[in-house]
Amino acid sequence: MKKTTLSILAGTFAAGGMLAGCASAPDAQVAEAQDALAAAETTHAHLYVADLYQAAQDSFMAAQAEIEAQNAASFLSRDYDRAEDLLAFVTETATTASAQVEERKTAMRAETETLIVQAQQALAEAQTLLQAAPRTGQDAVTLVSITEDTGTARQMLDDAIAAFQQDDVAAAHQLAQAALDRANALTTTLKAPAGTPRS
Repeated sequence: MKKTTLSILAGTFAAGGMLAGCASAPDAQVAEAQDALAAAETTHAHLYVADLYQAAQDSFMAAQAEIEAQNAASFLSRDYDRAEDLLAFVTETATTASAQVEERKTAMRAETETLIVQAQQALAEAQTLLQAAPRTGQDAVTLVSITEDTGTARQMLDDAIAAFQQDDVAAAHQLAQAALDRANALTTTLKAPAGTPRS
């Protein structure tokens, strides 16, 4: 009788041990990672520290895939350790991204101010060269296109200034850089020696 009782108890403890060893999906860690990502997006981390934000996003997707794979595995073989490591990385990286946004935005604001000034100067030079360019033969036809490009660059610059005034620094930076690049290209074209095909 005692032997039977001990066998039953041993079986009970063994079963309990197996159940205790079975892993469950890290729902709490998933929620924590999602909150960190949402907070990062709210601070516009995807605009100012895109590398960190993207790393966090990619890791979150990898964690989700890992969780799905473990959910599909047999009950006793599930192991969510890798998913938990990925989720911890997501939370840490997204939190770091949020913390770095303001610093990066400040630096980008200074860069944008410089780009706007440079674009204004480049456009002024392009306009001066355009006014002095010959307007006969093929040059006259080409200058029509250059004039249109100058207008496009000027519109980009105006949009950059407007975005900057609205504190949309990321958009302003992108637009100012594009305006500067186009103005520099126009200046190079207009400075080309006579007889050189104008692009």
